[in-house]
Amino acid sequence: ICRTVFHLTGQQLGMGKQLLCFFAISCVFAYTASHSVIQLVTASPSNLTTGTPLPANLSNATKPTNPPYATCPEKILPCSATILGNLVLMLFYGIILAVAAKLISDGAELLLDLGLPAALIGGLVLPVLGAVPDAAIIVVSGATGSQKAAQESLQIGMGTLAGSTIMLLTLPWFGSLILGRNDIQANGEAKDCTGQGFSLIHQGVTLLPDVLNGIIIMLVTSASYLIVQSADWYFGPTNIAKQPAYIRQAAAATMAFALAGLVFYLVFQLYDSRSADRRAEEHRQEMLLRRVAARLYLMASHTAFTPPTDQTDAPEETSPLVQKEGEPTGGALQKKYYSAWRARGSVSDPEEEVKQEVEEVKEAEEEAEEEHESKRMLAFKSFSQLGLGVALVVIFSDPMCDVLTELTNPKNKSYIPVRAFYVSFVVTPLCSNASELLSSLMFAMKKKKLTISMTYAQLYGAASMNNTLCLAIFMGLVYFRRLDWVYSAEVFVIILVQLVVGIIGYRKTYRVWLGIPIAALYFISIALVAFLESSVVGWK
Repeated sequence: ICRTVFHLTGQQLGMGKQLLCFFAISCVFAYTASHSVIQLVTASPSNLTTGTPLPANLSNATKPTNPPYATCPEKILPCSATILGNLVLMLFYGIILAVAAKLISDGAELLLDLGLPAALIGGLVLPVLGAVPDAAIIVVSGATGSQKAAQESLQIGMGTLAGSTIMLLTLPWFGSLILGRNDIQANGEAKDCTGQGFSLIHQGVTLLPDVLNGIIIMLVTSASYLIVQSADWYFGPTNIAKQPAYIRQAAAATMAFALAGLVFYLVFQLYDSRSADRRAEEHRQEMLLRRVAARLYLMASHTAFTPPTDQTDAPEETSPLVQKEGEPTGGALQKKYYSAWRARGSVSDPEEEVKQEVEEVKEAEEEAEEEHESKRMLAFKSFSQLGLGVALVVIFSDPMCDVLTELTNPKNKSYIPVRAFYVSFVVTPLCSNASELLSSLMFAMKKKKLTISMTYAQLYGAASMNNTLCLAIFMGLVYFRRLDWVYSAEVFVIILVQLVVGIIGYRKTYRVWLGIPIAALYFISIALVAFLESSVVGWK
């Protein structure tokens, strides 16, 4: 299992990763085996020694009673009635969902190597696939079970929606600013690849102008929340009576508005493809450097080319990663070093030169065939990663929601005495958005204006997808399953955080000190939800 996952993700399976993966899988298998014994014992009252059923007239005082977790035998995957057991399961399911999100992200980026338009992949495919893990958790939180059970577990979907939006706009926003900070010059802009030391005022990052369009789209799409929330405010955020029909109709209107916003956002991404083009170019350069490094490694190890026989007349070598003025880039860089190495072993004999030219033609044809085969392998790898990632999300989103519910279920042996909303607010975004979080920080660490702009464009775009696709799914559950709207506090906080981030972020240069209030918003938002739902305010 470990080798398959790491092979599909294109990562090296080192000793540390082997031990970590083996430990995680061993824990789950051991837990499942012990849990199966519990299921066997609690499934029916029987005599385990002789295998004969217990007498039917056994008094109620001596009959074995089902423990609080007697519903576990009904589930295929393991469950628990204790805090420790649910934390272990939450860790395991969280790792699987994080791996699934990484597979989906990597598989989507591999589509860029197939020659497809960058605007189509970066502007349409990547945003939609990036929202799949969050969307799947929201769906399973309210689509299954009775209406009462769906009403209770839908708070996990709201926790995922609110936590994902707020987390991406606060913690990665702050982390990218710290890691990507550069020295700010006299003209008010940060200079690339500087930033020695640390300064709250004289260091920061500068963005490209088109990133500000993402902030405007985020704020416009966040207005979708106001439709259903305005209806609830009119009814009364503290009113716990039976909700009128116009709130359900407002939920349907919110769903329609969110879907319209999704279409607008995707069309705009196709029209203004500058961000997608930058991402495709960055991916292409990264893959190019890997190919050049692999080619030079083969040259050095004498496995791909014949080493030179005479070093006296050989030209001085330079690093392929250091480009001088006037030198070729891209594919020409590979051809340059390929031809240079071949020329070192060549001789001045005309017949040898003719043979060499014939060999070069044959090798060019072979390279074309290899490129065709390479694209077929890339397509297979891409769709394999996408399929496996989506499958893992579909399979393990439901048990993840069950674990979050049971972790706060007061009927269990031990539980955390908080709403499941707060647990999902913190946990599920870390699992479903792990790839976006890491990629944002890695882009920022390059300390370049181009990659910093990609980072913040990605964060604002993810928030817009939550305001459209994920919100439309959530509103669909409320409308079609006839669930009550009891999320006044959560929605108010979501709108407030996006408004504050939009106001602070709508500028060309972010100084380091701006990250402090942005990061504090994450913790303030949790406290504000708890305050609004407390007996002091009493919102639903």
